[in-house]
Amino acid sequence: MDFAKALVAVVAVVVVLPLAIIGLALLGPVGWIAAAVVLPLATLATILRLGRARPGDGEPPGRSPE
Repeated sequence: MDFAKALVAVVAVVVVLPLAIIGLALLGPVGWIAAAVVLPLATLATILRLGRARPGDGEPPGRSPE
């Protein structure tokens, strides 16, 4: 991922995620559950998806060069 794309993603998360949490909290108990459970899981899934290995990234961890 280019640096510019990563920067845009980080800024979007820093701005949008707190607004989403506040908006969900205003919905009452259902929103609290979504803010406490769904958003962190979605964030984790996004981090894992963006951080997955891609062709050309090098050797996977744990492999010793032969």
